[in-house]
Amino acid sequence: MQAIKQQFDLQWQNLKLAAKEKVLVAVSTGADSMALLWLLAHLPVAIRPQINVAYVDHQLRDQSKTETEFIQRYCQEKGYPLFTKTWAVADHPQTGLEEKARKMRYGFFETVLKKQQIKYLLTAHHSDDQAETFLMKLLRGGDLAQLTGIKRRRKFGAHAELLRPLLGFTKAQLLHLVQEQNITYFEDETNEQDDYLRNRLRHHVIPQLKQENPQFLAHVENYAAQLSEVLTLANETSKEKLAKLQQHDGSYTLEQWQALTLPWQNQLLRQLFRQHKLELSEKKVAQANRLLNNTTKPQGQLDLGQGYFLLKEYHHFWLADHPLKSENLNFQQYLSLGEWQWISNTEKVGLFFSNAYCPRPGDEILAVSEDEAPFLLRHRRPGDRMKTKIGTQKVKQILIDRKIAKTKRERLWLVAAKDGNILWIVKVKKTDLSPRLVNAKIHYIIVLRREVKDDE
Repeated sequence: MQAIKQQFDLQWQNLKLAAKEKVLVAVSTGADSMALLWLLAHLPVAIRPQINVAYVDHQLRDQSKTETEFIQRYCQEKGYPLFTKTWAVADHPQTGLEEKARKMRYGFFETVLKKQQIKYLLTAHHSDDQAETFLMKLLRGGDLAQLTGIKRRRKFGAHAELLRPLLGFTKAQLLHLVQEQNITYFEDETNEQDDYLRNRLRHHVIPQLKQENPQFLAHVENYAAQLSEVLTLANETSKEKLAKLQQHDGSYTLEQWQALTLPWQNQLLRQLFRQHKLELSEKKVAQANRLLNNTTKPQGQLDLGQGYFLLKEYHHFWLADHPLKSENLNFQQYLSLGEWQWISNTEKVGLFFSNAYCPRPGDEILAVSEDEAPFLLRHRRPGDRMKTKIGTQKVKQILIDRKIAKTKRERLWLVAAKDGNILWIVKVKKTDLSPRLVNAKIHYIIVLRREVKDDE
């Protein structure tokens, strides 16, 4: 026991918490969490924290009422503030019970931390838990970072940290401690069932691995620590590389990304996905890679799931977490002489007599004939064509030649003559048949002006 206590005292000092810091200890009344309470209570007074206890009655077992009454008496005797929650049976899900229970617990812990202004949550995870988690992640596959297993210390919520001071201890050590010190604890009978993968690993796989090598748990802990260090360095470099690809509008330069080696392309994609908190399979990473490296298809998108899309348009790509702003693409309006039509919050189009208009710096002007009136301001339609000196040209081909992204093509504004032919793809191309202002038939000009719209 003395060796365990000395090891715990040393590990606690390494956490460098302030003297008498308030902590919230997640307690289940099992051997692990009861051992953690005992070890905290027996720390040297100078470094001992103020212990607060959080307990959840999941109402999944008949003995939960007995356990709840026990922890209430225990905390009252020790003088520990106790915060409890009962998970109503009606809220138990039909599937995914373990995951839903975990989310419920940690949501409760976060609420208590915030309300009580406590900065540290302590859980009793130990090295056997670490090995179980490692093997579960290995079996299920996914992001390599998951193999780092349970972290000793990490951020929790907005202002707190989650500490696991027992990760250096085995289940056997903790059981020995509670038995030697006659500490009351309760066994969860569901832990003996093989209904869950974690239990099957605990009962059958890990004992066999320990038999093959008694240092198995230590090796898992060591490999997880090494992997965490390597990934930390890789993530730092990835963030720097990704930042260099980012443009002022938040998208990323495609040409520079394509110039990277395949391993770095994959790494930057994973980094981009992590920044958006996306958990994606290697299959999705490969699909994203193929989309971005496809030089024969300058535009495209990939549904990443979880409400996100990877979008690629000519020279850049980005992630979108929501659909582009919806617009009424069927809106159309004839231009009235002397009036403006706003096409955005900073741009407007108007029709004026050519000899009465006073241009401003930055105005774009198209001279038009009265024979072409009325002039219709609208969005693109299938079959639209623009008048040119050699006939007419498809608007679609003009946009392709100008490398206008698909997501922008449908939102472009066009000015059409009375015969339906396009005179101006606003901000893209004007007809080359615009007559000179000296022409006797010129009565009008169409103007694009940029200025801030006054919504008041």
